[in-house]
Amino acid sequence: MRDRRNTSLSVSSTSSSTITTTSEPLVTLQEKRCEIAPPLSPTLPSPVTKENRARSSRYTRSMVLRFLLSACLLVLVCRTLGAWFMLRRDSTPNIGSSSDDSTSGPDLPDHATALAVSDAFGTFTWTVSIPYNATFPLKSKQYTDLCEEGELLQKKLRQDSRLGPLTGIRRKPSYYTVDKTFLDVGEAEASGILPPASDIPNDVCTSSLTFLLETEDASLGKSLLMLWLSYGLAKKEGRSFFVDDTRWPYGSYASFFMPIPDQHCSLPPSHHRVPFPHQAKHLVVSTVTAPWTFGALFDREFSATGHDHHKGIYDLVRIGYEDLFHLTDSDDAYVNTRTTSLGHDAAAHGGSVVGMHIRRGDLHPLEYQYSRDYLPHSRYGDAAKTLLRELLPPRGHDSVVPNKPEDFSSLLSFINSPLLLASDDPDIISSPELSSALSPFTAQKAQERIQLATKATLDLTTPKQSLREPGSAYMKHIDENSGWEGGFYPALFYSIGSLDKSGPDAEPDSVIPEQALRMRELLGRAYLLDLAVLGQSDGVVCAVSSAGCRVLGVMLGWEKVVVGRWVNVDDRRGWGWR
Repeated sequence: MRDRRNTSLSVSSTSSSTITTTSEPLVTLQEKRCEIAPPLSPTLPSPVTKENRARSSRYTRSMVLRFLLSACLLVLVCRTLGAWFMLRRDSTPNIGSSSDDSTSGPDLPDHATALAVSDAFGTFTWTVSIPYNATFPLKSKQYTDLCEEGELLQKKLRQDSRLGPLTGIRRKPSYYTVDKTFLDVGEAEASGILPPASDIPNDVCTSSLTFLLETEDASLGKSLLMLWLSYGLAKKEGRSFFVDDTRWPYGSYASFFMPIPDQHCSLPPSHHRVPFPHQAKHLVVSTVTAPWTFGALFDREFSATGHDHHKGIYDLVRIGYEDLFHLTDSDDAYVNTRTTSLGHDAAAHGGSVVGMHIRRGDLHPLEYQYSRDYLPHSRYGDAAKTLLRELLPPRGHDSVVPNKPEDFSSLLSFINSPLLLASDDPDIISSPELSSALSPFTAQKAQERIQLATKATLDLTTPKQSLREPGSAYMKHIDENSGWEGGFYPALFYSIGSLDKSGPDAEPDSVIPEQALRMRELLGRAYLLDLAVLGQSDGVVCAVSSAGCRVLGVMLGWEKVVVGRWVNVDDRRGWGWR
């Protein structure tokens, strides 16, 4: 029988009950937490098994052998892939403008072209081949073709290279990224890929840039900007600089400017001077090759962000202006005399010299509202009067300064300050609309040394002759006088003094009559004299759509452009070289 333990059961009057065990002591939860845990048993070493047993030297030798075999296999695969790439190249060697433009020997095309060449190891590059007997400079179309062919070859060889699949993830090229697929003409001759040239001077320039004054563009202002920009770029890159005026429609460069600074070296052979790529040692630049020399990569290289993003390009153009814009002795002496007289006149009336340049003819504004017409004269007049007011010298506290740009009643002497006008339309200075817009000021011509003639002026000097003899029914055709009413038109320019076709579509070797060259020279000198006088003024008002306006911005200097002394009235744009 099981022993009976002493227990006590108490029943309260409430619904709750309490059971108490008298044989075992009560242990609270707090006491259990305070109990001391037993000490830990000492750590025993793990048993030795097959997995953690020390590796033998035999296993190490096996791993080394596997590594060597893998390396040999990798080298074999690389050599196989290399041979496959070379075989792929050899299977498509004709990359160029024609089927026979891939050359590795003396069999060269008889025309200027970009072609792919291979060396003794079968490596393909591209170069430019120009026949030794080719006339320099080449035709404009030939230079354009060379640039397009070279660009195509460059792209094709990059795609077919061993890193061709990676070209899509490469970083964007810069203006000075070196094309490793291009072989310079001199290097191609030295390596025997192209026949070596003979009669090369010992003092030939290491690198050069030749600017071509071309027939394609009758705009003298655009030619000046590109000439100065090319010179500034050549000077920055350490290239010698040369100018070629063989096909310039205005005649000889020496008829307008002093000779360029001496380069202390000789010109390279004509077949060494190529238009593309820019890394070529001897580069040719003209208006037709400008998209390749002064394209998007050029803008990205020399442009910055912010308000002065054109400052880098402006500095290059300014260098060219300072070093190259030196008129011939007689014209330069006239400009100095004229600007000195204008300065004294402005000081006598307490004012400044402000110039206006108004371009008409075939050029229309950038502003959409007037894109098929011309800007109103009031646009120029209001801007000129505002600039004259802003250029007022500091006066005493008691002096009265007009609050409105058109109010000059309190400064009677100031209204006689020189206000100059240069335009390709000789009738514009007597226009009632312009006179009303400039009132109370009166415009005067920027220079009077060489003036553009109107038909009325020519009729006074050379009166019309009768087209029919007295008593005769025979009608004799006599050309009437033609002036520059309305402004400058390229077709009229190319027709000066000659009935022959002497425009941009004429044959490059066609001879322009001496009389036509003389008249074109006078026209160019008149344009340069206008710019030279306006460029020495205190401020200029013009339309940036005109190249002459952008030239004047360079002449004034960056400081005057920034502070607002170069005022553009066309579409509120800032200065730009194109």
